[in-house]
Amino acid sequence: MSMEEEDDEVASPREDLIAAVLWVAFGLAVTIGSWRMDRLEKLNINPYEVPGLVPFLLGCAMTVLGLVLFFRAWAQGGWQAPMASAKVHDPTLLRYMAMVFGGSLFYALLLIGTGLPFMLGTFLFIAVFIGVLDRQRQNEMGRSVTAQWVRAAIYGSGWSVLVALSFEYIFLVRLP
Repeated sequence: MSMEEEDDEVASPREDLIAAVLWVAFGLAVTIGSWRMDRLEKLNINPYEVPGLVPFLLGCAMTVLGLVLFFRAWAQGGWQAPMASAKVHDPTLLRYMAMVFGGSLFYALLLIGTGLPFMLGTFLFIAVFIGVLDRQRQNEMGRSVTAQWVRAAIYGSGWSVLVALSFEYIFLVRLP
């Protein structure tokens, strides 16, 4: 890749400035939303186990990092720099992004939200996610379709157990 091609792929300070504003807004929304959650004080909940603690910390981190990006872009003249011209997007990348977004919504709204046991829903999501999205790399490695799905099922089993146990025994969250 030549130096000119490399420069074309770097976001302009203007794009960074716009992204920073969006990250700060999203971080503040998460922070405020988690701060407003019920802390269950009447149930004498340990302050380190209150609902919303982790989202609050993540929202604060997104806000701080968004501010860092904002000030860096501002210092690079992002407030007056022109927007980069629109680039042609790779249809394969867009298809994968749509699959990730759709799969995540399917997991959150249908697999978990309809009474299916959490561990089973998580297993199905992870196994299918790996099986579908890692197929090209697995084909290039010469693995058979059966081996690919066995591998995806092994990863799905392990991660679903780890996630479920983490929520139940570390975060003390009762799962469906």
